[in-house]
Amino acid sequence: MKLDPAALGFPSRHRRMPGLRREEVAQHANISPTWYTWLEQGRGGAPSADILNRISRALMLTDVEREHLFRLRLGSSARSALPENDAVTPRLQRVLDALDPRPTVIRTAI
Repeated sequence: MKLDPAALGFPSRHRRMPGLRREEVAQHANISPTWYTWLEQGRGGAPSADILNRISRALMLTDVEREHLFRLRLGSSARSALPENDAVTPRLQRVLDALDPRPTVIRTAI
């Protein structure tokens, strides 16, 4: 896991597993540990976009991981999770150029 409890100010001794405990994620996301536990167990109801944003920041998720989190909650992508720019990045353009002359289609998540 990429999160180090000590780097976030949590004690790192006496841990059976690496990474953050539920209570620590909840504290870092500024939500109650009970609510976070219920969300993990699928009995907390539908979390709002704000709660998902807090959790994604607390877990330091990448854009792709954050998008996956929103898809799990909403069944589709969250528009706020996607960049507004529809332009092809230089990196993607190099990939497309390498595929020439093969036909290629690029789709956005929404």
